[in-house]
Amino acid sequence: MIALKPGGLPWLLRHELRLALRTKKTGPWAWAILIVGILFLHGVGALSIFGFSKMQLAPEKVQMIFGGMGMFSVAIMLAASLQMTVNAIYTRGDLDLLLSSPLRPGTILPVRLLAVGLAVMISSLAMAACFMNPGAVMVSARWLVGYITLPALCMLSVTLSFLLVLALVKLVGARRARTAAQVLGGVIGIGAALAAQIPNMNSSADHATQARNFQAMAALGDHPAMLPLRWLGAAITGEPGPFLVLLLVSLGGFVLVTTLLGPAFVRSVNAAAGADATPRRKLADKGPFTMRIRGTTGTILWKEWRLILRDPSLLTQVCSILLVAAPVVLPSIGKHIDTASGEQMAFGWMGVVPVAGLLAGALVWLAFAGEDAPDLLGTAPVQARRMLRDRLLAAALPALVPATLVCLYVALSTPWSALLLWLVTLLSVTTYLAMDMRQGPALGGRKAFQKRYQSNVIALFGEMLLGFVLFGLGWLMLKFLAPAWAVSLLLVLNAGVLTGLLWPKRASA
Repeated sequence: MIALKPGGLPWLLRHELRLALRTKKTGPWAWAILIVGILFLHGVGALSIFGFSKMQLAPEKVQMIFGGMGMFSVAIMLAASLQMTVNAIYTRGDLDLLLSSPLRPGTILPVRLLAVGLAVMISSLAMAACFMNPGAVMVSARWLVGYITLPALCMLSVTLSFLLVLALVKLVGARRARTAAQVLGGVIGIGAALAAQIPNMNSSADHATQARNFQAMAALGDHPAMLPLRWLGAAITGEPGPFLVLLLVSLGGFVLVTTLLGPAFVRSVNAAAGADATPRRKLADKGPFTMRIRGTTGTILWKEWRLILRDPSLLTQVCSILLVAAPVVLPSIGKHIDTASGEQMAFGWMGVVPVAGLLAGALVWLAFAGEDAPDLLGTAPVQARRMLRDRLLAAALPALVPATLVCLYVALSTPWSALLLWLVTLLSVTTYLAMDMRQGPALGGRKAFQKRYQSNVIALFGEMLLGFVLFGLGWLMLKFLAPAWAVSLLLVLNAGVLTGLLWPKRASA
């Protein structure tokens, strides 16, 4: 290992990257799954590049396409950078130690934001490389310029995220800026997901309507207001002038902003973090919304939910799971499933199946793997089996209640389809509970929720695969199985999974 001078910028950057990217040791199966996933995505990228190369597009249209892709990438990276910037500044809680160390205050924030940028850059390049590498082989080596333009866009996103956090600190104060930044990041992510699905919203229309919509979008690309988008596309595709300007703005802007505004911002945030919040907590506990729950089950449920509700950061991360529904629901607007019962159900309602399961899985992870005081729960004067049941119920109810309301609404027009949809959703919830409750304790407790997949890559791929399987199972049963057979099969499957959840050997969990 290269010896770096303690206290220097490279030394501190290596430390920040080690904290940002550290994971537990993974076995050969995790590496095998990761390699297979990368090869599969390269295959998907090769097919996409092959189709794109067959399109005869003018250079202006190509620039518009890559400009739109660049704007979408900036929005996604900005949402991720906001979350990671807030965590790096607020969650770590080590600014007082760094300010009291021999480190220069002017190096703390640039290094921390640079580590955030590199972490976002690695994940972005991992996905983009699956398209850039086939493009360089099949079309032109110019596709490799993305290995320069994408990091530049990443640094621009990190700079914008810091400026947004700084503006929020000025507007609402350092304490509330954390929650506001996380909410803003979620809104930006949702907006990017919605914008990316706009071309698919009319996929069920006739060919004439689709042709008119495509011509309208093409005419919009020629509007003078779209000039910045075309300029961004030219920079991404490697046009010398825009390319150099993009590099100058992204790198120069990052250095200038962090150098001039960094030290004062770090001191103000550290001062706000040290303020005493005990009086506010006492007043909040006496407020009109304070709940007094009686009964063992109610106490356990409220304990699990309150731990999430009192942490805006954790609540925002849990609610962001609802974004999974966007790629399923938005392209299916106007589409229907002709079920075996003779009913016609809107295809978009199928999005409730993976979303409910992922939400329940996240909550059960917080209740089991993310539990900060497992020893106290183990010594509580409550039967272990009842404790297990109530904690599972606390994770299942926030997912099942909204899903049940959706199914009741669907039942107004298609009762049999709604019943099958609810049973498949119940199977999704119970299956994700059974999968995620068995994960080992997380280092850092609930604070490690955002990085829960770094230590278990197999769980990430398992959850993704399970979501596709349950979605496909629901579609097959609605489409081909008679209601009586589908209901009977789903009842048997749910009973089997519930038995596994409440197995006596897990009662000591």
